[in-house]
Amino acid sequence: MISGQNKEKKDAPILEYTVLAAVIAVSLLFIFQVKTRDVNFARSVFSGLVNGRGGIEKYIDWEHLQGVGIDAGATYSKITKQIERSGYKMAFIKNFSIGFARSGGDLKSFVNWRIYSKAGAQTIVAVDYRGRNKTLLLTLTGAGKKKLTSLQWK
Repeated sequence: MISGQNKEKKDAPILEYTVLAAVIAVSLLFIFQVKTRDVNFARSVFSGLVNGRGGIEKYIDWEHLQGVGIDAGATYSKITKQIERSGYKMAFIKNFSIGFARSGGDLKSFVNWRIYSKAGAQTIVAVDYRGRNKTLLLTLTGAGKKKLTSLQWK
């Protein structure tokens, strides 16, 4: 009997450590997934802009959008007719794509996607533009359903 009780005592800490290790692993995966989700979202929206995909418009906060050197949100907010607002969105996306291509931009040159900062409902994703020694900051806002609000060079 004593040897059976000793075996149970030895197995109990192993089981506890195994459960603890599993909980820690799941927690780390969850934290990594949350960070990866924001980076993947920013990458997807940026790729949509670069490629001129109109469907990306629903992931942009048009009223507050700050483009590289342009206050697109202020311009958009002055438009009162819905049809003109839709036209503005499509023109912005198309012109972004055309401008990117004409400037010799290459989506593959954007590397090292990462979380730059996170505060409340705002996340800033940074990506380096290889060969140009620049970093693009993409600001995402919103709790739950994120939207792009800013694209700025650092």
